[in-house]
Amino acid sequence: MDENKYDDLIGKIYDAAVMPELWPVFLEQLSDAFRSKGTVLYLVDFASRSATCRSDEISFIQSVRTDPETVLSYDRYYSKVNVWLENSRDLPEGKLITTDRLFPVRELIKTEWYNDWLKPQDYFHAMIGHLLKQDTLAVRLSIFRAKRQPFSTDETILLARLVPHLRRSCMIHKKFSEFQRVLATNTDLLNRLPVGLVLFDKCGQAVFVNHMAETLSRSSDGFCLNAAGRCLTGNANQTRALRRLIGNASELGQGNAMSLHRYASNRPRPLSAIAVPLQSRPLPFAGSEPSVALFICDPEIPFDLDGNLLSQCYGLSPVEAKLATALLRGQTPSDYAKTRGISNNTVKTQLKQVLAKTGTHRQSELIQLLMTGFGMLASPGEAALTKD
Repeated sequence: MDENKYDDLIGKIYDAAVMPELWPVFLEQLSDAFRSKGTVLYLVDFASRSATCRSDEISFIQSVRTDPETVLSYDRYYSKVNVWLENSRDLPEGKLITTDRLFPVRELIKTEWYNDWLKPQDYFHAMIGHLLKQDTLAVRLSIFRAKRQPFSTDETILLARLVPHLRRSCMIHKKFSEFQRVLATNTDLLNRLPVGLVLFDKCGQAVFVNHMAETLSRSSDGFCLNAAGRCLTGNANQTRALRRLIGNASELGQGNAMSLHRYASNRPRPLSAIAVPLQSRPLPFAGSEPSVALFICDPEIPFDLDGNLLSQCYGLSPVEAKLATALLRGQTPSDYAKTRGISNNTVKTQLKQVLAKTGTHRQSELIQLLMTGFGMLASPGEAALTKD
């Protein structure tokens, strides 16, 4: 292999680490370089003699030039009769070996492994290496060839040069995937907030918008974001004031708040906007990082709370939990009685039970308890989101 092809192959290895869709591309190119009839990057559990050749969670678990059904048959059964597998159990991480050193060829042709799995695919020789090992698990690379194509010493040396890069690529991908899972978890948590949240960079451009903020922005009623990710309000003066609020939080570290008046609907109460500075140290070439969190609250949107949480925490009955969540949404006891078609006395009795079980004495204390204890788990009422 000339240096240009070698360098290109190295580049593909590291490209695949951060772009999972390129693993098959790399394996195809590796197969071309080593005249492989089939190349598999798979997970082995030596304790159970089981294998995983396809995975939705680990994207570098891939196979090329192999029939999908044949790969599945290996996962389901033939890994158990693979005579090469047990003999390579103690192969160190990063070490390569050709299969003629694992099991005598004269014995191989008598095995179920060869006659039922290798031979139908015209496989006879293989070069095997463990890229990663942990306890009884190993990420394993196997490159298969036909009987007339044994591996030369030079080819073994060349692949050995590639193995350290492959190992690093798998480790980079593993760390990258872990980071993405954490990021997805954090994003999911922020999207569950019952208030709007927009993260702005130091230039005043939005780098993250949660679901509630997207809903408020689409309504264009007191707050929205333009195509460049910069905030807009109902009039120019208010827009300048909000951008100044965000700028002061970013540049001076000053948190502050303001009201955002509505002009596009008949909702009387304004939005509240609270800018909170974030401690971040932008790095060169690292892209935009959030420096300000802007929380946007709409008092016209009531909160919905899962009554099961109240039942589990305070022992409220389903009826009592419904009353508590209605009060959290802003209903008065008399309004709730009318909505439910029950008497005011019945509601008063239920409220007394709710107060007793939650250890509160007044309705205001109950609302404060629900907001402080469950406010972050509440969701906006659907009806309020569509109300004009």
